[in-house]
Amino acid sequence: MSAVEIRPPEPARDAERIYALIERHRGTLSQWLAGIVRPQSAADTEAFLRLQAQGNDEGRCAHRVILADGEIAGICSLHGISAAHRYARLGYWLADSHVGRGVMSQALALLLRHAFEDLGLHRLELGCAPENLRSCRVAERLGFRLEGELRDRFWNMRCYGLLADEWKNRT
Repeated sequence: MSAVEIRPPEPARDAERIYALIERHRGTLSQWLAGIVRPQSAADTEAFLRLQAQGNDEGRCAHRVILADGEIAGICSLHGISAAHRYARLGYWLADSHVGRGVMSQALALLLRHAFEDLGLHRLELGCAPENLRSCRVAERLGFRLEGELRDRFWNMRCYGLLADEWKNRT
């Protein structure tokens, strides 16, 4: 099993490596993430990471780089953080070369701890395509409950939710 950690992005330092990872795995990533096809250069990626870092600073998001054995493996983040409603949405992607090794489950467990313990959130939501079986399994493994399915978008989307009490009382 890989040693996994997460950290805020460092745009100037991370952009080129993240862009190279996206390029190498664009075919798989673009199946599930329309936004992943947008960065067309390391400069685009750096601009995106700067926006995310600003959002981190302002408390609107918690964007994190996933490191597996010290190597950038993907991204996980809390989007749309609402302190008033104690709510956020969870997003993530992982390069094919790191799939199937427990990396995403470990990274998201760290992000969930941050969401519920540090930020004091009450509810997290996660959406993924029903055909994205790995993503569905990650959600279920972490204790998210399937709450329904949105139909006839670009693809259908399973909606999962996790409450702070459910996370704290997990077995």
